Amino acid sequence: MSVSAQWHDRLDRLRSRCDRALDTATGLPMFALDILRHAIEIEGLAAGAVFELYSPVDAEILTAEGLSKIAADGVFTLDPDHVSLLRDCINQKKTHVETDRSVPEAGLRQHTAIMAPVPGNQPPVRVVELVALQKPNSEHLTHLREVVEMLVSYIQQFQQEGARPETPPDDGSFWENFDEFLLRLQRSLHVKETVAVAVNDGRKLVGCDRMSIALWHGGRAKVFGVSGQEDVAQRAVLVRSMSRLCRAVMKGGQPVTYRGTVEDLAPQLEQPLADYLSASRTRMVMLLPLRQPVPLIVDEPETSARRKEKPRKVLGCLVVEQATEARPKPHVIERTELLTEHVETAIHNAQRYESIFLLPLWRGLGRTFSWFKGRRLWTALAVVAALIGVGFGLAYIPWDYRVEAKGQAMPTIQHEVFAPWDGDVQQVFVTSGQPVQPGDKLVQLQNDDLDAELIEVGNELDTLAREIEALTVRIKDAQRRGDREDEVRAAAEQARAQVSVVGANDRQQKLLARREKLLVRSPATGVVATFQVEQLLLNRPVRRGERLLEIMDDTGPWRLELEIPEYRMGHVQRALSAAPAPTLPVEYVLATAVETSYQGELNKIANRSNQSQEEGTIVEVFADINVDDLPARNIGADVTAKINCGKNSLFYVLFGDVVEFVLRYFWL
Repeated sequence: MSVSAQWHDRLDRLRSRCDRALDTATGLPMFALDILRHAIEIEGLAAGAVFELYSPVDAEILTAEGLSKIAADGVFTLDPDHVSLLRDCINQKKTHVETDRSVPEAGLRQHTAIMAPVPGNQPPVRVVELVALQKPNSEHLTHLREVVEMLVSYIQQFQQEGARPETPPDDGSFWENFDEFLLRLQRSLHVKETVAVAVNDGRKLVGCDRMSIALWHGGRAKVFGVSGQEDVAQRAVLVRSMSRLCRAVMKGGQPVTYRGTVEDLAPQLEQPLADYLSASRTRMVMLLPLRQPVPLIVDEPETSARRKEKPRKVLGCLVVEQATEARPKPHVIERTELLTEHVETAIHNAQRYESIFLLPLWRGLGRTFSWFKGRRLWTALAVVAALIGVGFGLAYIPWDYRVEAKGQAMPTIQHEVFAPWDGDVQQVFVTSGQPVQPGDKLVQLQNDDLDAELIEVGNELDTLAREIEALTVRIKDAQRRGDREDEVRAAAEQARAQVSVVGANDRQQKLLARREKLLVRSPATGVVATFQVEQLLLNRPVRRGERLLEIMDDTGPWRLELEIPEYRMGHVQRALSAAPAPTLPVEYVLATAVETSYQGELNKIANRSNQSQEEGTIVEVFADINVDDLPARNIGADVTAKINCGKNSLFYVLFGDVVEFVLRYFWL
């Protein structure tokens, strides 16, 4: 184990012992002495003390342990230098460390003192001091600082809690609430409802932070209720760790209380408890097994010998938690024990009631047969006769079966405009609903990379031009000097530069053509169907192939673009196969004018299925309509259509959805 891990373990042990001392202490001197002894024992120190200062020069020892060990003659005396150190520690209001301290005139050996003041404004002001004879290293000193500050916090907590009465006065409201709790607890015979009342109302009565109940469910423990939660998420890490811990407690059959230490726990509980504490971060947890109540009357033959009482069977486990304090709050333990027996009885009664075989069936039969009495019998016979007549009518009366579909009214001629290259939308030339002609400007894109390439190519051409000019001068100079070798070399370099010029010119032309395409134009006659074009596109980065807007011809033919759930397509396809023409009549209404219906003809079905967020798998179909039927040619107007698929029984027309559901999910 590493050194830091050992120190962390020491702090945990000291904290648990201080919690115990806090529960049993009767006064501040005794409590301070107990925690000093625990700190000295765990940390291997020489001495410790708590000093009280009533004035800057008046200091006394409240309690101490082992101070004689640092005195050469075995008698410790509080010297003026020590009082000065205590006063400085109080004035600075922080932990003070004094290393290699020795006072020969006071008979003190060389030692290291770690002091920390207890916060407070009223005299006496107290200081906690720990003493080590050997000089600790820097890391050990840091650890001892934490120890002293922990002792200070516990003394401060004792002072605060000592100011309030240990047992708050009871004004009688608890017993009134307790009576109401018992009434609500026995009101239901359903396990989940009973557990919900027990954990939610029980938490308020006990005064804990959270209360839970786990019960046997098969061979495992299942958490049936957690206070403050309507439903328990069984897959949650906290709930699963609680289930494992409750199972271990229920198998052991003994109550378990955790107050910050696992020293006194059974080995089989250590790992489940550690997992649960890691998930819940709780400081105190009580786990009480819930058992079957003792029968009020036990039938035994008078002549039989008295049998030995068997231990009561464990039903579940009651979990009581505190999140901030390891010390149980006042009344938590007593009130929890008071509630436990009543919770056991209520849960046992609910479990016995729910264990009746086919209980819902018997309850339903009982309520049903109790109704058929007196005149109600003839009423029931009349109702049965009426139902038989309705059944015959539903089975043999033919009716038009229509498949409902939802969709939109759209122009038949549609064009989508895509981004030719990557870029940013610099300018939008059109607005929503604006008429356009082929070649009209729609959107101007800007590509900074393309502009940079054009500048780079232009600079390259300028450089090549200057290079060719310099080589021309060089050739003439070589000719004048008669240097044939230099002339040939310069001519070769000039030819290479001219080839580079040709390539750069070609690249420049292609880049210019690409920049020309950044001006997006209309592909056809129509109107801009995209809503809020400028807000949608202006200054927005787009990728090549991304749709910018739509152009639709609202003056041409219109159609309905409908979505039919895939499981209803069988009716449509069978009706098309039986129809003399490959069309089906369609009746539709607009969402803005549902009082008027219009007619159309379904003439096209998509050859693949698509996914819809509302309907799941759908098939797109198209129906031609009379454009003059549309009171306002609003592109994308919502419509509800019904496709006539021929005659079917009235029962199937009314309840076909139920029949199809049963056939789809219970076809085996």
